[in-house]
Amino acid sequence: MTDISTASPPTAERGRTGPGTAPRRLRLTSPAGWTTIVTTAALLIHTTLTAGVFLDIRYVLAALRTTGASGISPSETFAHRPFFYRWTIHALDSVTGGTDAVREALMRSAGLALCAAAGLLLHHALRRRMPGRDALLVAGLTALTLAFAPVIDYLQPEWFALVLAAVAVAAALGVRDRSRAVALAALPLALAVLMKYSTAGTAAMALLVVFAVDRARGLLLAAATAVGTGALFAFSAWSGSRELQWLRDMPYINAHALGNGPVVLPDLLLRTVYYLGDRTALTPVLALLPGALLLFAATLAARRQRVEAALVTLLLVVLGLAVVVYQGNWFAYHGESLPVVAAALTGLAIGRCYGAHGRPPLCLTVLALLYGVLAPLLAFVRADVDTAALAGLAWAAALLAGAADLLRARADRPGAAADLPGAKAEAPGARGRRVPVALPVLALVACLAATVWPTSGVRIVEGNIVTTNAELTEQARSAEAAARQVDAELPPGAPVLYLTFGQQAYYIGRPTACRYPFPTFFNVPRQLTEVPSLESTRENVRCITQEHPAAYAVYQPSWLSLGVIDPRIAADIRRTYACPAPRGRQLVVCRARR
Repeated sequence: MTDISTASPPTAERGRTGPGTAPRRLRLTSPAGWTTIVTTAALLIHTTLTAGVFLDIRYVLAALRTTGASGISPSETFAHRPFFYRWTIHALDSVTGGTDAVREALMRSAGLALCAAAGLLLHHALRRRMPGRDALLVAGLTALTLAFAPVIDYLQPEWFALVLAAVAVAAALGVRDRSRAVALAALPLALAVLMKYSTAGTAAMALLVVFAVDRARGLLLAAATAVGTGALFAFSAWSGSRELQWLRDMPYINAHALGNGPVVLPDLLLRTVYYLGDRTALTPVLALLPGALLLFAATLAARRQRVEAALVTLLLVVLGLAVVVYQGNWFAYHGESLPVVAAALTGLAIGRCYGAHGRPPLCLTVLALLYGVLAPLLAFVRADVDTAALAGLAWAAALLAGAADLLRARADRPGAAADLPGAKAEAPGARGRRVPVALPVLALVACLAATVWPTSGVRIVEGNIVTTNAELTEQARSAEAAARQVDAELPPGAPVLYLTFGQQAYYIGRPTACRYPFPTFFNVPRQLTEVPSLESTRENVRCITQEHPAAYAVYQPSWLSLGVIDPRIAADIRRTYACPAPRGRQLVVCRARR
């Protein structure tokens, strides 16, 4: 991080294990290397074929498909996501085909390809500035963390922003000519900002990394990104007639955003601590961060470099958390950047330990494997797990493991053996040569893959595992079955008005003529009194009260309770449509009163 040279390292330093030892490359053709590759590939194939995509992604896909069937462009469709994200998902969806399960697997496969491309570009860039082993570990673990992201994170705007940020860092640090590097990096970093606007925090993290390595490039890239973001946003506002309106209106339907109410600092700090605990339980690689930082800092020669490394890491964590706190919803995917920082720093620490001592940090490696095994078992405890306390213990254990690895490395120094009468000085890491680099990587893969098992948590809120992977799959099957019942009641090809959440519409798939396919602006509590006066809300209402509304509406009582929303809107719905009693059904078909 802070001592990475701006020039290519000398050939003699690439892959070196320690003073006086021969250069050594990271071998992937050894038995340990092949085991790591095969295991990683098998786990990635498993999650690609079984995980599907999260309901938020189905919401966006359903919005784009149902309006697209009526000729409405993604530029003009409200999907609770900005212009460039809508087009990104539309582009991925357009190259898929087959059943919903097949299309989701193909989208996940495309995501893996993006992770691999970002990792390769990052490796190419870092190889110019650090030993090849370190570059491969940092880039590879960054890509694998994104590839093994929990289903709640995968393909979200935050996830795409991280992929784009990795590409931007690769361009900024990998291209020799400074001007060309900044120009190439500014575009993906501007797109990272525009994935969701709050993803500006992810772009700021990438800028901090570049600045820590090369001050001039970091400052120039910040300026170029600001210009590029403004230009791309202007293009999106010009291309989509409602983009500025939606940007202005959407904060009103988020009652929890910072600034929408009084800030009670102790409560905010406590909620942040609990969020860190929940996020660590979801992606346990985050717990390795303190130990990785200690090991990396210990390899730096100057005190100034160690202080700078600690400050940069702390700022990265603060930026990652600031995005979560600002949005105020405490959704897991808002903090997707945190495990990526932890995994990349852990990879760098492992590489530097090999370089300095000729051996891996075995204690931290064993701890990574242990966290990977234990995290999916939390579902058997289920509720009332103090994840904040567990995370604190896990972080402390990682710090102790890092300290133990340092003590072991120092005990194996040549001087320690030479102090004994008649003893021969041993080359640093001589014993460590028996541990191939692939084994610590395999342990980290096990830790990252804690997200893929059926019992792994998907939604963890203040210690309660609300949903596991297996339960999320069962919920999708239930939504699909309810959609089949609705489809059987509707005439073939009939368009509908949706009064449902997007996952239900995803399985129904009927076209809609409303640019707001799911009336999100209706689904707010009565206390948000400003929402009914918004232009977006009025447009939602016009979809219902127009002279010739859709002949059929699909209504989901559990999502849009007419007794909770604004009474005037509820009256408009009742005047326009006659809906039967649900009688335990998820969805009902309403007919227009004509």
